[in-house]
Amino acid sequence: MLYERLCNFSVKIPPFSRITRKTDDRELTRAVRFLLPIMTISAQGVVSAAYLSAFLIFVGISTSLLLFGLSLLVTIPLAAMLSVVFYYIIISYPVSMMNGYKLGLSEEADIVFEQFILVFQTRGTIFDAIEMVAQSGHPYLSKAFQLILARIAEGVPPETCLMDFAKDQPSDDIRRYFTTIVGSLETKSDLLDEMSGESFEADLALRQKNLELESRLLIVAALVTYLPIMFTLAISLGGYATQLVVLLAAPIFILFNTLLKNRFSRQFSAYFDRPRDDTLFPPAQKDIIVEYDAFLNLMILLGQRITSGDTLEVALPAIRDDLELEVQKLVDIAIRSIYQDHHSLSEAMHLAAECALGQRVSQMFRMIALMCETSTHDAGERISKIAARLVKRSAVAKERDSIIAAQRLKVYLLTITSAAVLGMLASLAPFLFIGSFLTQGPTWTPSSISILDIAPLLATLGITIFSMGYQNTQMVSGSRPIMIALVCSLIFWIAFALSSGLMGLSIV
Repeated sequence: MLYERLCNFSVKIPPFSRITRKTDDRELTRAVRFLLPIMTISAQGVVSAAYLSAFLIFVGISTSLLLFGLSLLVTIPLAAMLSVVFYYIIISYPVSMMNGYKLGLSEEADIVFEQFILVFQTRGTIFDAIEMVAQSGHPYLSKAFQLILARIAEGVPPETCLMDFAKDQPSDDIRRYFTTIVGSLETKSDLLDEMSGESFEADLALRQKNLELESRLLIVAALVTYLPIMFTLAISLGGYATQLVVLLAAPIFILFNTLLKNRFSRQFSAYFDRPRDDTLFPPAQKDIIVEYDAFLNLMILLGQRITSGDTLEVALPAIRDDLELEVQKLVDIAIRSIYQDHHSLSEAMHLAAECALGQRVSQMFRMIALMCETSTHDAGERISKIAARLVKRSAVAKERDSIIAAQRLKVYLLTITSAAVLGMLASLAPFLFIGSFLTQGPTWTPSSISILDIAPLLATLGITIFSMGYQNTQMVSGSRPIMIALVCSLIFWIAFALSSGLMGLSIV
């Protein structure tokens, strides 16, 4: 990973490694320990990377802008601002990443707790439960439990490993569950008597995010639309509308828009909203949701059949015709693997999991197989309980789509209005040069400037507006993002053409 390499490289550079010797950031240290299953970094390495990145950005931006002819009064503040931004991004990334896992961990906490109960009820050991979680395909927990298995192999008691693991978790539910598990082992009590096994934090977090959704959505949309307006005013007042250096702003605005959109999507995506195949072109969110809803019906039917005495091999063909097409295709893969290819149950469910669109569906296919291999009768009751909770939580999570749908028109209007305003501001660029008010006159006169002369500013704004329309439409799950982007671009050019005509700007 690029970030990991940067941190490990930066800590070896003497000037920056000396600065970070006395680093005492408890939250950063906790985040570094939490991310150990994913990346190997240190708190000193993160701080060193932040200072190194800020230094390189300052030097690189300053040199580039000076080569393009900008004055020091503009170059130094701009380079310093970007350096501070990159310093904050680098140093806050581990904590941000840890907090990003919080909701996901809370959502998986009750499922992991059910796995521990299942193992203990079938006379399994804590080592068996840890091994089951490690094999279940959870995005973070399985990797973390694989490290726990490695520590146990070195002679560390499992109870100590679980308590050490719980200390660094951002999820209160995870800490509560594992503290209860270790406590029940010491007191020989029943886990079912200790707590319900329901993750309250996940439900509360989803409701809290739904309440924040409207304001956060509009803030993101406002930032990506107002910043180009401020930039156009600054460039026009400074008299840089004709400079090629203005073109560098387009990729910066596009990257900024992408970062905000992705951060918004990660923070407010429903828990069933993650694609299993994390490639450049993942499946559509609506297809993942349809598959997930169909899978919940599968879990309900499976729980009923297995509780009544059927095995998983018998239950799958029995409920196959009652399932929706999205899950029916996955069940067919498992049935064919069991009865035609003579694969084991876990192998068949693994093959079905590999064809799922959603990450949650893929994980649950594997977990159902593990639960049924451990105890078929107890697995039926567990599957029914988990399905009931997931159906309830699914309704809360889907409130997100309703809120976004209600705000979609506002985001469209904000984007389109910004495109029109940018078009009018671009036509005013030759007339806003502040030098004409502070000196004997402008370096160029409005009558001598043409549309072709301010082509760098127009190209920058045109590219930015197209990207803004496309990404804002994607952010609110709108249809035809390319068409919306084209509409925004046309509005920009129409506003510019009408305004420039009134101002008397010529084409050449």
